[in-house]
Amino acid sequence: MERITINDNLRAQLDTCSVLTEICDQTGRTLGHFVPASASGRSDDCPYSDEELARMQQEDGGRTLPEIWKSLGRT
Repeated sequence: MERITINDNLRAQLDTCSVLTEICDQTGRTLGHFVPASASGRSDDCPYSDEELARMQQEDGGRTLPEIWKSLGRT
């Protein structure tokens, strides 16, 4: 990923964004899209509680990777 440094004026504008935002120049040409960190839906925190993880570990079922490949026609 590349990185750019912005001035305080642009930072103040971007700080008001809470959802995916289109970035345009003065002519209206789209330069790109800005995804605020708060809107990315990404988190380093696990969405499951310890109890849910323990329950999932006890569940039977599923398929092995070779079984999945076979069902997809790959061997």
